Amino acid sequence: MAQADPADSLWSWVAPAFREFDRTLTDESAKFPCLFGVGAQNNGHNSFTALDTRLPHTHGVERLAQTLRAFRDKAWTGPRRQSLVVFVGPPAEVPDLDHDRERFWRLLGDLRAHDRSPWPENCPSDPADPKWDWCFAGEPWFTFMCSPAYAARRSRAIGHCLTVIFQTRRIFEGLAGNTPAGRKAKQNVRDRLAGYEELPPHPHLGSAERQVDYKWRQYFLPDDLTEFPVDACPYKGT
Repeated sequence: MAQADPADSLWSWVAPAFREFDRTLTDESAKFPCLFGVGAQNNGHNSFTALDTRLPHTHGVERLAQTLRAFRDKAWTGPRRQSLVVFVGPPAEVPDLDHDRERFWRLLGDLRAHDRSPWPENCPSDPADPKWDWCFAGEPWFTFMCSPAYAARRSRAIGHCLTVIFQTRRIFEGLAGNTPAGRKAKQNVRDRLAGYEELPPHPHLGSAERQVDYKWRQYFLPDDLTEFPVDACPYKGT
């Protein structure tokens, strides 16, 4: 009997994580709320990678930073609605939302520590600024975390492990909240959320008619309607 390759064993959790993510988004009977995410997955426009926390910390994050830079270049060409999906594992036997939240914010800080580009001059660097976004590779991003520890907020429970989504701002072109297309897109998502989750849309998501500041409060959403103070961003980075 051939001995198992340790490398294969190390990453054995990734394929099930991908299958669960794909099933969650593409199950037509479940009607996942984000139509753009569903469309991108069905059309093969999403990119995927994994980070195993058992690897040496610096090595794993440095490789992820390289992947994120490569995705940035890819995302500004081809289809507009592209996301980089990062599975962070291995999955915990007992998922814990607070633990995943801490790992998510720490990951954003660690990635910035491996960023070769300075913070963009036209973007606020202080998380207390209402217009602050997390920046990497010279531009602002939208990022958010999902976790199997969510119970009521099902749209953020999309797999077996902590999952972090990265999107360049190009993904929102043509969908500004003050445009008819943007308002229609947001209303469609909110309507689908109403039938998908036990909770109403979180106040941090704003409304179909109103854009919101302090976008960091959308990166991690609580599993209830708790609101975060605007001066309490957990991000620790430069």
